[in-house]
Amino acid sequence: MFKVNNRAIPSSDFQSMMDSYAQLVAFQTTVHRCYAICSSDAVLVISLVHFIRQRGDSVLLLFGETPIDTAKRLAEKAGCVGLFYGVIEQYVPLDEVETKDVRLPSLYQFSSGTTGEPKLIGRSWDELARETKHYNELLSRYSLGEATPIILASITHSYGLITGVFSAMERGIRPVIISGQNPKSILQSIIRIPNHIIYAVPSLLAGLAPLFEYSAIQLNAVISSGAPMSSGLFEEYRAKTKRMIQQYGCTEAGCVSLAVDMESYDDLGETLGHISVLADSDPAELRIQIIGGVQLATGDLGHRAVSGRLRFLGRIDDLINVAGLKVMPLEVEEVICKLAGVSEAVVYRGSHPLAGDIVRAQVRADANASITAEQVREWCMRELPTYKVPTDVQIVTSIQKMPSGKISRKLLEQGEV
Repeated sequence: MFKVNNRAIPSSDFQSMMDSYAQLVAFQTTVHRCYAICSSDAVLVISLVHFIRQRGDSVLLLFGETPIDTAKRLAEKAGCVGLFYGVIEQYVPLDEVETKDVRLPSLYQFSSGTTGEPKLIGRSWDELARETKHYNELLSRYSLGEATPIILASITHSYGLITGVFSAMERGIRPVIISGQNPKSILQSIIRIPNHIIYAVPSLLAGLAPLFEYSAIQLNAVISSGAPMSSGLFEEYRAKTKRMIQQYGCTEAGCVSLAVDMESYDDLGETLGHISVLADSDPAELRIQIIGGVQLATGDLGHRAVSGRLRFLGRIDDLINVAGLKVMPLEVEEVICKLAGVSEAVVYRGSHPLAGDIVRAQVRADANASITAEQVREWCMRELPTYKVPTDVQIVTSIQKMPSGKISRKLLEQGEV
């Protein structure tokens, strides 16, 4: 079935878990209900989601380290009858009245909240099955269907759970989930499984880069998702990876596209078979059309390259209006990251009482490098038009990220107020 760290879960053990869950008091009803799960135990999350799905009930999946009071509040907000917190034995009833959930049996999640208040978003199990089918078809078309996923991404997000774990199980492949992100365990798993496909977010890939460099290991395939890759990180991994892949999607639609054998750091590739993205050669908001379903506005700025593949330019909300001229943060970040000694950079909107919007940047240097704010500004003035050069540059030891690994420019902007 699957493996978590060094613990293998065969089908017999998995079935025993299903049988034990069926005996729990919480499930002694035939009424359709929604249950919340908040746990860092990968075995529990995978098995309990599967069980509830098989029952035809709904699940709200919460980040495993969410404090219990917050988890209860979110579960109540989502209309859950109870919360499984941490371990299977800790079940917190939330609704004593046995009311039927009239919504379609679904997987519910809250959006990341990078651009505002998190929203409750649900996708039916049928929608997830269709996504998994087309996801596997695309992997197989690129001869990646037999690769073993090594999942370093959180399985409390669709990226790790649906496209990582469940899609592999659907293909008859046993995924390996590594929790705790122990570098030694990660390296050992990669060495043991030559035909691997690593699922990770850019921030983790950046942290693991020195390990892979030191070990001189050749990676088979790497999928990055959850946030855009920087140009520097893409080039670093392309040099040591046979097949670089970027996965693009959103909570509302799941996986939208895969850029297999990436052409550039902003490559979003081609869409899955059940989805189309409305885009042309001119930069505009990418709109997702689910075939036979709804159309979604992504809030992402992009275009379609001559090759037909999608390209990502940035979040529309992140555009900085400097005296009427538009600045795309990703473009400035790409330039900063080409300066020798720079490890990571984030560019975001600042405000000035007279000038209005200004460009701000936080820059993290390599461990053995010494970078000054003035060096960064001088470099940008050589490579960019004046209006795109950051007015304010901060040299930091770390760039704050959300639990998903994403950077919230909105939160950085609020910190400047």
